[in-house]
Amino acid sequence: MVYLRVAFCAVAAVLTLQPSSQTTRITWGDLTPFHRQLEQRGITAATFASYVDHVRQDNARRVRQGDLDHLIFYALQSTHFTTLRPIEPALSAKALFDNGRIPSDVPPRIKAFLKAIDSPSADPRVAYFRALVTSAFPPTDREKALDAEYRRVMKFVYDKEFVARQAGPEAVNDLYRARGLSTDTAVEAGYVVYSGLGVLKALDPARQIRRVLIVGPGLDLAPRTALVESGPPESYQPWAVIDALLSVGLSRLGDLVVVGADINPRVIDHLVRARTAPPSLTLVSGIAESSTVHVAEDYREYFARLGRAVGDGSDQPTPKATGHLSKIVRIRSEVGQSLVAENLDIVTARLSAAPFDLIIATNILPYFDDTQLLLAVSNIASMLVPGGVFLHNEPRPVLGDITEASGLRFEQLRRVTIASVSGGAAPLTDVVMLHRKKVQ
Repeated sequence: MVYLRVAFCAVAAVLTLQPSSQTTRITWGDLTPFHRQLEQRGITAATFASYVDHVRQDNARRVRQGDLDHLIFYALQSTHFTTLRPIEPALSAKALFDNGRIPSDVPPRIKAFLKAIDSPSADPRVAYFRALVTSAFPPTDREKALDAEYRRVMKFVYDKEFVARQAGPEAVNDLYRARGLSTDTAVEAGYVVYSGLGVLKALDPARQIRRVLIVGPGLDLAPRTALVESGPPESYQPWAVIDALLSVGLSRLGDLVVVGADINPRVIDHLVRARTAPPSLTLVSGIAESSTVHVAEDYREYFARLGRAVGDGSDQPTPKATGHLSKIVRIRSEVGQSLVAENLDIVTARLSAAPFDLIIATNILPYFDDTQLLLAVSNIASMLVPGGVFLHNEPRPVLGDITEASGLRFEQLRRVTIASVSGGAAPLTDVVMLHRKKVQ
């Protein structure tokens, strides 16, 4: 029955997104501080509603496109449906555009993938992609359709790795603002949030957080790099956030509500199930240690502690993941009762329930252009209580002006190191920023 639900969720993900009954659509009147900026971009009071409709429809297209991106990455890399050698997407993209034709190792993998989805395999990723392919492509044209999707996805990878990188960071950013909406998530994102919450606790030791919104918690399905198949697809961030809040003393389990709000119906379906059937999380670091890559001690310590506040303490076999930090955490049943799931396109709408003490948005803001970012931050600000905190890791300079105009005062920035690279230009780092909503 679990796999049937996964398949049903996949079908839902390719449908046009419908606004939730729990959301309120953004209006021109919500954006008074930005009217002049919007008008300079050709968006007026008369055209605003149609602009929002266009963004909502385009985001539905991007959700579907993101799902198909994951399909191609899975078909190229998975070791669960074939013994053929995995194909690194960036190398495959380079071979495609260097030679002008699909590399010879790709068609056999696509054939093996199509054979797998026509089989009764109960592998959860195969089940998901089976439903996606069935709903997206006619049976007679599937191989041709996947060839076309492969070319589309490789075009993005090639442009990112071999064209935009040469032009500079802004060219890479422009690519992300037009690509499909990925559901990628990783354990490292939890470390960034944990670091930010530690800063918040130091600034305000007596503070108690009861209502939390996570925008775009995502689902680990089939990323472009570091595909790990040790366990089924999981949404790590809600559990990592609950664990961090309890660990640093900002929350108590009995009165904590964490809302996971995602634009992808597949993610929502997963979180709804997780509330009543909390998972055993297979946690594997996205970064593998090697002779040149060394995990930072603070991150290693975080990984060792991760799950102690939400897990049942059981000793379970550690998954095999050479070079990666790994562990299994079985979430306690009462922890699941803290989790609520809502469908939300943060650019075009906001949740209409009670406001939040804390809103977290990591690794989603790069997908928005400056206008969409403006709308998203306005929605976020409107959902915070006075004095509430917005935590994110988007370093785009324009965000500082947008947050200030939205009543979100910048408070702290911290850079966290995840790993060092011998001979590299710089260590692998991320940033976390905190803004506090002004109290009128």
